[in-house]
Amino acid sequence: MRPTRHIICLLLLAVLAMLSCQREHSVRRGLSADAYLRLKAVGDSVDRQSPRARALIDSALTHSTDSLTYYDYYVELGRLYMLQQPDSVPACAKRIMAFAQQQKESPRVNGLKAEAYHLNASYNYLYHQNHEEAIKDNIQAYRLFLNSDMKDNAASICANIGDVYMLQNLLPDAAAWYRRALVVTDSLQLPDDDTYTFYMGLGQIYCILQDYKLSEEYYEKARKGYDRMQANMKITFLNNYGNLKYYKQEYGEALRSFISLDSLINGYGLKGGFDDYLCQLNMADVLLNLGRNEESMKRLEPADSFFKANSVSDAVYYANTIRMGNALSKGDIATVRQIIANEPRGLTANEDMISIRNRYLHDYYVKANDLTRAIQIERDNNRRRDSIDQSREHMRSSDIMTRLMVDTLTLHNQLRLNEKNAEMNQDRLIYLLIISGILLAALALLAWTLFLRKRNADNQLEIIRLKISNDRNVIAPHFIFNVLKHASTQEKKEANETIGGIITLMRSQLAVSRRVMVTLREELDFTEHYIKVASVSMGPDFTFHIHRPGDETEDSRLVPSTFVQILVENAIKHALKPLEGEKILTIHATVNPHETMIEVEDNGLGFDIRRQSSDGTGTGLRVIRRTLALYNESHRRKILFSIRNITRDDGSIAGCKASLTVPDDVKP
Repeated sequence: MRPTRHIICLLLLAVLAMLSCQREHSVRRGLSADAYLRLKAVGDSVDRQSPRARALIDSALTHSTDSLTYYDYYVELGRLYMLQQPDSVPACAKRIMAFAQQQKESPRVNGLKAEAYHLNASYNYLYHQNHEEAIKDNIQAYRLFLNSDMKDNAASICANIGDVYMLQNLLPDAAAWYRRALVVTDSLQLPDDDTYTFYMGLGQIYCILQDYKLSEEYYEKARKGYDRMQANMKITFLNNYGNLKYYKQEYGEALRSFISLDSLINGYGLKGGFDDYLCQLNMADVLLNLGRNEESMKRLEPADSFFKANSVSDAVYYANTIRMGNALSKGDIATVRQIIANEPRGLTANEDMISIRNRYLHDYYVKANDLTRAIQIERDNNRRRDSIDQSREHMRSSDIMTRLMVDTLTLHNQLRLNEKNAEMNQDRLIYLLIISGILLAALALLAWTLFLRKRNADNQLEIIRLKISNDRNVIAPHFIFNVLKHASTQEKKEANETIGGIITLMRSQLAVSRRVMVTLREELDFTEHYIKVASVSMGPDFTFHIHRPGDETEDSRLVPSTFVQILVENAIKHALKPLEGEKILTIHATVNPHETMIEVEDNGLGFDIRRQSSDGTGTGLRVIRRTLALYNESHRRKILFSIRNITRDDGSIAGCKASLTVPDDVKP
């Protein structure tokens, strides 16, 4: 069921984020009663997408008596553009900001600036998927709203930021902003009408981390607002709650949730749409686990046809997984073999989907007496579990920090209240001191607990660094043995050159592998040594090219140690070596004032995660991902890494390109 959650998560979160961007804003405080009603009427017409909305805005702009009021209505025009003319939004936001920056700072002017930032964030998020810009602008909007006459908007902005982090799979950051939304709601004493959406976000995060007890607690809090939810929110809630019950193996409860969802979809006239068939796919898997195979396949067939017709590859992959489970329950391994043989490659790159598939593949390989692949799948599953455990520990540390913030805010509010009471009655002073002492002692105890947990987390982090360091210090023995074996067949002079190349490579490796960061020149020189040694066994059809800056920037820019060599090793081993005919490997290293970019490109068989897991250890890419996860967690400017296949005009694979972008301010 995890695959289903990721399909619905990505699609519905985008919808929910858009709705949150367009939700009714709090109208400015301090306006006269008439001005308040006029502005609210225009805002309501935009929220409803009324055909008269543009006419109302134009009329209000024409009859505005002062500049600030004019730009209040101009904000509503920007919100209308977001729905009808998105390309007009940036210019609208720019005009609002230009006006506000010319005004003397005040709560009302801060509100206008916040609205401009929020319009930009919504546009970048919805129409350009520019997550970093959306987060940056929304954080500015959040800070300005807190110092404006529209403080009520701050909580919803926090939730929007959490939504974007959720899409990036940065779960601790997403959870922190959802919790901050709750804190802001409480501290500003706002109505709790929207808090159920914050609880839903937290419930989903803990479900991903497999902390099902805490996830269910948050979903139960969200359930209290079910009657106030709009249709799309109800669909999301029932789907995610059904998924949670599935993960807990409470299949009966899961089925009841999806049956309720099916009834809701029918009631809203959404039968035959995406939500309907996704629900059917969910129920097919639940029924399979309840042993009701025939009913499962009846639900599966129409859903599978719909997703194939609409090229929803993740859902097609998941449908095939359910078919495999159905076949295995009957002992029909031939059908499983046929599904694997006929299924196109690259339907999904989602590790969670692959993990669900691996559960059935493990059973299949055991029944097919292919124990080598069964063991490999078990190792992959253990790796994924370790990754989830690490994320869960990180979340616990993040939760402690957030709860400390909440406790500090509670203490502050309590002290302020007691101080006010003391001014009214001096006899309450002793009571205030006692309460303050108790709260301070509790805070000190909490701080000490936080220190102990942080120290434990630091120790765990150091252990991970040591493990990564150990992984870096290994050049695969089989690689050395293969080169030496090839040297034994060469003439004496060529053999000496080959062995000399190995010695040079190992010396270079010792020089760079002890450090987390090395200069660009050191990394490229080490990689060039490696390619020259590896090319001995690649044959005359192999050629390589290294394009490098060739100036002093090679000595001043730092890059992660051995990363380029790892990418080259993967390209040679998995993409080029099995290739018949001409084999080409190209490295492009370029430098600009802000970052260093390295691309490793080949004309081989392309990147396939299943092939990586079946015929290699995966150590190299795991070192890269774990190192980047540790670095990016504590740095504002991130190191970016991606792998993509290169395709021809007919869609066939023409090779693979791995890209690494390193900020200019990384430290050794």
